Amino acid sequence: MAFFYDNPVIEFFHKVVRKPSTILMWLFTSVIVGSTAYLIVFLPGPSSTDHDTDKDPDEPR
Repeated sequence: MAFFYDNPVIEFFHKVVRKPSTILMWLFTSVIVGSTAYLIVFLPGPSSTDHDTDKDPDEPR
C-alpha cells in the first residue's frame, strides 16, 4: 500500500481524472505550438529557379 503514497505518477493521474479540462487545454496548446514551430522550420521558401533564360549566364545582373 506504500506504493500509492507520495507517488507522483499516481498523483498526476488523480489530477487528470479530477480535472480533465486541464489536460485538454495542454493538449490543445501543444498542438498549436507544435504546428506553428513545424511551419516556421519546414515551410518552403521562395523558389530559387531563374525564369529569365534569355540572358547570358555570364552576364552580371
